[in-house]
Amino acid sequence: MLHFLYSVIIQPLYQIVEFFYTLCYGITDNIILSVAGVSLAVSFLSLPLYVVAEGWQETERQAQKKMAEWIKKIKSSFKGDEQYMMLTTYYRLNHYHPMMALRSSISLMIQIPFFIAAYNFLSTLPALKNAGFLFIQDLSKPDCLFKIGNFPVNILPIAMTLINVVAGAIYSKGHPVKEKIQIYLMAAFFLVFLYNSPAGLVFYWTMNNLFSLVKNVFYKIKRPLRTLYIVCAVFILALIVFLLFVHDGFLYRRLSLSAALSLILFTPLFVKGFNYLINNSLKPLCSYSKKCNSLFASSAILLCLLCGLVLPSFIISSSPQEFSFIENHDSPFYFLRNVFFQSIGIFIFWPVCLYSLFGKKIKALIASLLCILAFCGITNSFIFGGDYGNITSSLVFSNAGVLRPGFLFAFLSIAVCVILILAFYFLIKFKKIKFITLAATIFSISLFAISVLNCVKIRNGYKITQDLLSQNSDKKTDSINPIFTLSKNNRNVIVLFLDRAISGFLPYMLEEDPVLSKQFEGFTYFPNTVSYGYLTLTGAPPLYGGYEYTPDKLNERSSESLLSKYNESLKVLPYIFDDNGFDTTVTDLSWANFQWIPDLRIFNERPSIKTELTEGVYTTNYISEHSEISELPDKSQLLERNFIWFSLFKILPPATRQIIYDEGKWWSANSPSDDIKLYLDRYSVLSYLPRLTKIEETKKPVFILLANNTPHDPVMLSQPEFIPADKENTGGGNYPLDSDPHYNANFGAIKTTAEFMDYLRECGVYDNTRIIIVADHGGAGTALDDQEFFEDKISKSPLNFTAYNPLLMFKDFDSEGEGIITDNSFMTNADTPILAVENLIKEPKNPFTGNIITDLVQKESVKISGETYSSPEDHNKNTFKINGWITVHDDIFEPENWKLIED
Repeated sequence: MLHFLYSVIIQPLYQIVEFFYTLCYGITDNIILSVAGVSLAVSFLSLPLYVVAEGWQETERQAQKKMAEWIKKIKSSFKGDEQYMMLTTYYRLNHYHPMMALRSSISLMIQIPFFIAAYNFLSTLPALKNAGFLFIQDLSKPDCLFKIGNFPVNILPIAMTLINVVAGAIYSKGHPVKEKIQIYLMAAFFLVFLYNSPAGLVFYWTMNNLFSLVKNVFYKIKRPLRTLYIVCAVFILALIVFLLFVHDGFLYRRLSLSAALSLILFTPLFVKGFNYLINNSLKPLCSYSKKCNSLFASSAILLCLLCGLVLPSFIISSSPQEFSFIENHDSPFYFLRNVFFQSIGIFIFWPVCLYSLFGKKIKALIASLLCILAFCGITNSFIFGGDYGNITSSLVFSNAGVLRPGFLFAFLSIAVCVILILAFYFLIKFKKIKFITLAATIFSISLFAISVLNCVKIRNGYKITQDLLSQNSDKKTDSINPIFTLSKNNRNVIVLFLDRAISGFLPYMLEEDPVLSKQFEGFTYFPNTVSYGYLTLTGAPPLYGGYEYTPDKLNERSSESLLSKYNESLKVLPYIFDDNGFDTTVTDLSWANFQWIPDLRIFNERPSIKTELTEGVYTTNYISEHSEISELPDKSQLLERNFIWFSLFKILPPATRQIIYDEGKWWSANSPSDDIKLYLDRYSVLSYLPRLTKIEETKKPVFILLANNTPHDPVMLSQPEFIPADKENTGGGNYPLDSDPHYNANFGAIKTTAEFMDYLRECGVYDNTRIIIVADHGGAGTALDDQEFFEDKISKSPLNFTAYNPLLMFKDFDSEGEGIITDNSFMTNADTPILAVENLIKEPKNPFTGNIITDLVQKESVKISGETYSSPEDHNKNTFKINGWITVHDDIFEPENWKLIED
C-alpha cells in the first residue's frame, strides 16, 4: 500500500524535481545553482496552488471571525452534549462544517508532498558528495561550521529557520494568534527535522523559504503580478542571451530551451487567450458541470491507460524475457504495475487535486487541455510513433541518431494535432460534448483490451523464462569451472559469433593498440564482408547454416514455419561436426526456438552435443574480482523511473522526442545511459574464457560454437585498457573513436578475445585450432556512419552500409604471418560454415537438405534484406516480412554496387 501511495503521490513530483535539477545543471554546470533552480521552479509551479490556498484560508479566517462571538457564548453557556448540539446547529445555520477548518492548513498540505519528493531526491543525490559551497565542505553532509563541545553547529538550518520566521511574520501580520503559532511551530519542526540533514537538502529548503519570503513581500506591494512579470521577464531575457551567446552546449538544445523560455514572456497574452476561451469557446463546458466532469474523467482515464498500460506493455510484451528476473524483481509485471501507478498519479490523482481546487471556468480549461492531450497523444503514439531501431531493456534506442525528425514528418504530426484541436473547438462550440466523451470512452475500452492482450503475452513469456532459467539455475556458483575442452593432440574448430561486431572498427583498434596485431597473428581480416540483414533475425541464419539460410532462400520455403527453418539453421554446423566425430559444444545461440533467452532444448535430440547458457552466469564473480567495478547501477530503479518517460516520449510530438530522450538518460540526474550490468553479463564470459577452457589430450577433435553479445549494446569503458569500470572512471582516450560507446563495446570484446588467443598459445593449442570470429551484422548509429554514402539511393536500408558490414576474421590450422593479413575478397557471413569445414570434413552434407554446403556459394550478386523487424512475432508464420530487397556485389565500399529492388 505504501508503495502504491508513494508511486501515485510522490513519484510524479520526484520526477519533476529531478527534471528541473538536470535541466538547471545542464545550463549552469553548477550543483548549488541547480539546487536553487529546482527550488525556484517548484515555487513557481506551486504558486497558483498557493494563490488558491490563500483564498481558501482567507475564507476560513472570515468564517471563523464571523462566528467567533457566538461560538464563545455557546461554549461559555453550555457543556457536554448540549454544547455539541448547539454548536452543530449553529454551524449548520451558517453553512459551515468543522471539517472546513482544514482549509487553514491547505498551504502546509501542498508543501508536504513537494518536500518529501525533494528530500528523497537530494538526500541520495551522488553529485552532492564532496561538492563544496562557500564554507560548506561537503553538500552531502551537514555543514558543521564549528562545534561547541561535541555539539555540531550547523549554520544552514539556523539561517533557514530565521528566514522562515521572518517570512511567517510578514505573512501572518493581522492574522489570528493561533495561525501565527502554527507557523512558528512548523519553523521549529523543520529546524529539528533537518538539522543533521545533508547541506544540499537544507539549502534547497532554505531557498524555498527565501522565495516564500519574497512571495509574501510581493503580496504586500501594489500590482504584485505586474511587478512579478517584469522581474521574471528580465531574468528570462538574461537567461536566453546566456544560452544563445555564452553557453557551449548543443545548438539544437539551446534553441529549443530558449524557445520554451521565451513563451513565458507571452504569459499575459496566454492569460488573455485563456480568458477568451473560457468566456466564449468553452462556455458550454462552464455551463454544464456534469458534462465537464465527464469529459475530464474520460480524458484522464484515457491518458492513464495509454501511458500507464498500453505503451509500456507494448515494450515489455515484445520481449518479456528481457524484463524478467531483474535484480529482486522476477516478474515483468512489477514494472508494468509501477508505471501504471505513476500514470494514475500524473493523469488522475494530481489533475483531480487541481481540478477540485478551482471554479467552473478553470475546471473547463483543465478538462479541455487534458482532452486535447489525450487525443493528440493517441495520434502521436500510433500514427507518428516513429522508427528508432531496437530498444534495449534499459530503454535505450539502438538508432537514436534518427530521433530528430524530418521536416515533413514533424510538420504532419503538428498539423494533425491542430486539426484535432479545431475539431474539439467546433464540437464544444456546437455543444456536442457527449460525442467527445463517448469517443474517449471507446478509446479507453479499446486500450484496455489491448493491454489485456499484451499482458497475456507477458505472462506467457514470463512462464517460458522461468522454465528456461530453471535449466541453468545450478550454474551460478562462486567458482568458475571449465565448460569447454580443447584438444592437445587433435584438431579444434572454434566459431566465435560476436553479435553486432562492426568490421569498420577493427583498423582503428589496430592503430590504437598495435599489440592486437601480434595477438591475432595468423588471422586474415576480410573488411569487404556483407551480412544478409542488419538485424540478428535475418543476419544470423546464413552465418549458422550457410547459403541455404539466407532470408530470400528461407522465404522460398514458404510451406515451412519460420521457427522450424530458423532452428534448423542453428543445428547445421553442430550436427555436421557431431556426425563427423567431433566433440561438439554450443552456447547461447541467438533466438534459439525464437526465445530471447536461447532455448537450447532444440538440441535434446542429440545428447552428444553439449549445450551451455553462459550470459549472466559469471557477472558476480567478475565484480567480486575486479575493483574497477565498485557498484552497479540499479537497473530496476532505472526502469521504474524511465518507463513513464518513454510513454511521454511517445504521446508528445516527434519534434520534441530528441529532447525528451536526452541521449538515453531521460533527464535522470543519477542514471548512466549505458547498461554496464548487461555488458558485464556478456563481457565476463569472454574475460573468463581461459578459466572456462581446459586443455587436455582427447580421443576426438573438438568443435565449439560460442555466441556472445558483448559488442551489441553501446557502453563507455575505461581507456586505454577498454575494460568495464565505474562511470566516473570511463573514457580518457585520445583517439578519434574513443568517445563512441559502440566502439568501446566492440573494443572490449576484441581485447578480451585477443587475450584468449594468448592463452591458446601458452597452452600450445593455437596452431592446431581453426578460429573464425564473425558477426551477424554490423551497426548503424555509430561514429562510422556516412549519411551521404547512398545519397538516398537506397531509402529502405538503415542509415549506412556499415549496418551490413559485419566483422569476419579467420585463422586456419598452422597459419603463419606477421600480424593480421587483410584480404579484400568479397565475402558474406554465410561463408562461415564453409570456412569452418573446408579441407577438414569431406563432402560436408547439410543433415536437413542433403546438400553439400561447400557447393552452394552464391556471391555474384548478393540479395540482402531491406527494412524489416527485429522480433519473430512481427513476421509472418512462414516467411520474413521484408519491405524491399537490396543487392550488392564485388566491392561493398562502392555505392554504385548497391541496388534497391522490389518484390
